[in-house]
Amino acid sequence: MDRHDQFSSAVFVPGPVAVSPTDVAQFVRLDQCRRFLRLRLHELRAGSTFLRATGVAPQEAPPLLARSGVDFEAELVRQLRAVLPVEHFRAETRKREGRADDNARVIDAARALPTGATLCLLQPRLRADLDGWLITGDVDLLRLDRRPDGRLTAFIADIKSSAGSKVEHRLQVAFYHELLRTLFADHGLDHEPIELGIVYRGDVDDLEGKAEADQADLSEQRVAAEQRFGITGGYLECVPDPDSYVAAVRDLVTDSRSAARQAIGADFAEIPFHLTYKCDWCRYNAFCTRWCAEHDDLSLIPHLTEGEKRALVRAGVTTNRELATLKTLPEKSSDLVAAPGKEALVATLATTWPVGPRLDELVHRARRYRRYKGDDIRALSTIPHKGHGSLPYCDPAHNPNLVRVYLDAQHDYLTDRIYLVGALVVASEGGVELPHRRRSIVRLADGPVDAAAEEWLFLDWIADTLRAIVELAAPDHDGAARAPIHLIFFNRFDQRLFLDGLGRHATGILGATPLYDFVTQLAAYDSPIATFLVDEIRELKNYPMVCQSLQAVSRYLKFDWYTPEPFGELFHTRLFDHVGRFPDEERPEHDTSPWYTARSRFNSQIPLEYAYAAWGELAPPADGAADEFRAFRRVTPEILHSFQARRLEAMEWIAKDFSGN
Repeated sequence: MDRHDQFSSAVFVPGPVAVSPTDVAQFVRLDQCRRFLRLRLHELRAGSTFLRATGVAPQEAPPLLARSGVDFEAELVRQLRAVLPVEHFRAETRKREGRADDNARVIDAARALPTGATLCLLQPRLRADLDGWLITGDVDLLRLDRRPDGRLTAFIADIKSSAGSKVEHRLQVAFYHELLRTLFADHGLDHEPIELGIVYRGDVDDLEGKAEADQADLSEQRVAAEQRFGITGGYLECVPDPDSYVAAVRDLVTDSRSAARQAIGADFAEIPFHLTYKCDWCRYNAFCTRWCAEHDDLSLIPHLTEGEKRALVRAGVTTNRELATLKTLPEKSSDLVAAPGKEALVATLATTWPVGPRLDELVHRARRYRRYKGDDIRALSTIPHKGHGSLPYCDPAHNPNLVRVYLDAQHDYLTDRIYLVGALVVASEGGVELPHRRRSIVRLADGPVDAAAEEWLFLDWIADTLRAIVELAAPDHDGAARAPIHLIFFNRFDQRLFLDGLGRHATGILGATPLYDFVTQLAAYDSPIATFLVDEIRELKNYPMVCQSLQAVSRYLKFDWYTPEPFGELFHTRLFDHVGRFPDEERPEHDTSPWYTARSRFNSQIPLEYAYAAWGELAPPADGAADEFRAFRRVTPEILHSFQARRLEAMEWIAKDFSGN
């Protein structure tokens, strides 16, 4: 029996089914992936045996994000205690007293609150059966007030160490709203409408440069944080329309046709899913990638969309091999023809939206993937009939002194700022790249950056980058400095990082340099001055791996990630750990190669833990506890600086796999 038959809906009978607001918020963050929700509900109900049986471990949240949240919350609690009465509820106390929740204590505290008094409850665990769902949630902050007229008011706040509040944060407090409302109703406590809010870190130093309306909103939120909770190091967003988020609780979980009810009632194999960028952050990342490899799932086809996958499955094409063999590729031809016996199916798919217009491309990609897995099948390394890309051509007669500038930036999501930026300037002379006409310019902050540090980082780097372009560019045949310049990013996210960072410092940077205009201008009537390698790869190349990140594509093209340092080893965790190998006895029968995509790693950014390790900002492990940062601690500022320079060289390596336009 297939071990995945264990995911029977029968495991959820009898009810109620346990779920937490955090799990549902994660479900929303993952684009409402119903497979994640089903696996999470199954794990809460039956345990994680299914993961061990598959030979994988769950992927925990990035440890730095969790640690940052703890530190931020501790600082806010310290401030809160200085101005308001506080009662802290702790897990160890519940365990010692044999309690599953703090329901009774919250009710007692609300009833005992004198007229005109205030009490803040920290981390009370609320638990209630809401329409057959056993929902348990730890409320970060619950402020109770007894007004002079005797009416009880309640304000629920979630604490987030983030640059701003998000939809999933508001959804989370909406669950707490329903738990508290139910608890008050069950115990006959009258109260005013429950208010909701998000306390977030933001950036208290970065109001300058924002639009006037945004400045007003943020200033108001800073005032609200201080007035409500005595907090001076963050913002408080009061959720303006809590009813809409409470309605979302019903849509997602408690209603009879909710997403959660559909997830637990469906046959596991019928729950739609697809591998995308969101999977990089999922707890079941390794489980789903291995499942795809074992089942030759269509999700492993590069650049296939979820809608296209659904259309293929509805037509009866459920594996890569089935897709690859829909058409044949005659020798010495790049044109596919319908395989014998498949003519009717091919004709149907050709008129099926959205897969029809891309059917030949998807068959080419499936053939390339199946050849990569060992099938004796002819496949092309490029996608035919796709035209030209945007990378410029360079030879002695065409753009002979072209200057290519490769750009890469690293983002600190805790501060929402750039902490590491690099450029590789490569100038040609007579259509030839020469060693003395190339230079790498990399700048790494000394620690987590604030507004001033980020501005200095950009100013210093921009000055040296522009200087390098001027010094390295070869003159024209008549001695004039007219070298064409082309910017190369790996993807559009990288360009956005640059533009957002430059925009944050408009006064200091944009007035001093033309870089912002330069990055976004057109080189000719309709030719962009910038290339995004991901777009070129998607349009023109037929690489076989599903996650086409900087590290994966360059590695496939034989780029050396072990010079001048063993970067593939030093940065293995969450970056170079995307390849796995099946033991011989477990290798799927449909594959000759034992290698497979073991983890979703679409993202090309350096995991932030490495930067904080280089800065010495990672806390040591507690006595007797495992070191959650052990995999990151070997990185130093020098290694991180060198790695960024090597990443730029990897971009150049990839670009050379294109002939140029």
